[in-house]
Amino acid sequence: MDVHRKRILLYRIGSLGDTIVALPVFNKVREIYPDADITLLTNRPITSKAPALESVLSSDYYFDRVINYPSGTRSPRVLYAVWKEIRQQKIDIVINLSTTRILKDLRLTKLAVLRDNLFFRSAGISKLIGFPTVRADYELAVDLKTGDFEWEAARLTRRLETLGPIDLGSDFYWDMHFNDEENLLASAALQKCLSGKPIIAASVGTKRQSNDWEQDNWSRFFKDLKLQYPDWQLVMVGSPEEAGRSYKCIEAWGGTGINLCGKTSPRVSGAVLQKARIFIGHDSGPMHLAAAVGVPIVAIYSARNFPGQWYPRDNFNKIIYHKTDCAGCGLEECIVQQKKCILSITVDEVLNAVTETLNNTEAKYSY
Repeated sequence: MDVHRKRILLYRIGSLGDTIVALPVFNKVREIYPDADITLLTNRPITSKAPALESVLSSDYYFDRVINYPSGTRSPRVLYAVWKEIRQQKIDIVINLSTTRILKDLRLTKLAVLRDNLFFRSAGISKLIGFPTVRADYELAVDLKTGDFEWEAARLTRRLETLGPIDLGSDFYWDMHFNDEENLLASAALQKCLSGKPIIAASVGTKRQSNDWEQDNWSRFFKDLKLQYPDWQLVMVGSPEEAGRSYKCIEAWGGTGINLCGKTSPRVSGAVLQKARIFIGHDSGPMHLAAAVGVPIVAIYSARNFPGQWYPRDNFNKIIYHKTDCAGCGLEECIVQQKKCILSITVDEVLNAVTETLNNTEAKYSY
């Protein structure tokens, strides 16, 4: 390893959506440390519905190696192996991009942060950036302008302001740096699309039962959407497990769509989404991916989280969120309330949101 290169450790746990929301900071790090040797400390999800961070970011640009940390582990043997691997890299700086971990009370949350500090310092790292220091870092802060919880991308840029300003409205900080091969693979995946016919991209998958708008709604939606946009083309993206559901949506559309679920990597899917006029889907990783590449979004949200924190980058987006009395439940599965938040969203409501979003984007590009 070149002793003159700055050695940086980036700590971020999560999968596709978590990675995309943090993308502006990843780009900022590479902007200010263009020649640094960068190690990612991240987890490897156990399901293909949640692609690993390293499959979302390009190793050609963002990092040199990955150290996998089994999130939530309490095994001394596993933690020692991670600690030893970090120490061997002789890291100069650790930059903490982790999400806010709210424990039982503020004291326990602060103790967890202190434990992380001691872990990295004992691994020989003297400079720590992005670790919580004020109360708003230990708890979910409220955005005074909107009254919603602070957007995760804004929280990260605030906590890492020592790196310099990050304009979250700039395409520069959302650039995924697709390479030529990825763009060629995207073009090949869309070769059955007719030239000049606009593309609607969609994803109906979700990791959580509580976030699922359900197949009957999706099928009725795509059947009605086809009537409104008969000359448009449908492209479905997602994980291999979502291919069957996506085929049902294509059948409702009329049977002529393209199903790329499980056929393209997350990055190639991003390059595919660049060519769409609109993206429609759940609160999910593909939704954040579409937002990163600048595609207007219609997103169907449950109320398991309060509004704001995990919204996508704004590109004339339409977020459909019904705030019920049980909002913020955090449930993976909703049995008692029978998903009354997301299932109260109607097909007509989503259709109207698509029309409104397309009208707004057409107005933007007409002058």
